[in-house]
Amino acid sequence: MKNILLSKRYATALFDLSISGKQLDQVHADMKLVAATLAENRELRKLMTNPVVPPSKKKTVIRSIFENHVQPLTLAFMDILIRKGREQEIAMIAEHFGQMYLDYNNIAVVELETATPLPEALEQKISGLISAQTNKKINISGSVDKELIGGFVLRMGDYQYDASIRRVIKRLHDDFDKNLFIKEF
Repeated sequence: MKNILLSKRYATALFDLSISGKQLDQVHADMKLVAATLAENRELRKLMTNPVVPPSKKKTVIRSIFENHVQPLTLAFMDILIRKGREQEIAMIAEHFGQMYLDYNNIAVVELETATPLPEALEQKISGLISAQTNKKINISGSVDKELIGGFVLRMGDYQYDASIRRVIKRLHDDFDKNLFIKEF
């Protein structure tokens, strides 16, 4: 819990700095790059969480990797995190920063899982319907899951709407398992 609150505070600080410096979109792209690099590179994650490696070495590595790819504000922010001993929180800070960016720009990310690939026109119609209900711009990320059999599963934040055939079959299966009919003859 402490790490979540801590990462939110750091993300808020970076967010406020990027707004005041009119670099919000660039810093958002930088944080996505940093998070993706950390997610893909196990050795870098191990280096950043290793308490034996001195902060100066960590700063040198981060600078050599990101210096030509991110804004000076982002690089200075990561230097501060390393100096304060918070380098293991960079990925979580990037995640919170991304969520703040979406909230600030009134964007909702919707995950749409279907049994077959969705036509573009239908995806646009679904996006329009959700946008009308939420008053937000909708960013749909679709995936295909053959086990759904048919229908779809829609996830937005903490909400999930499951209109799949798999769910209907599971509900019927559960109902048959609870069959309370007792034969009296």
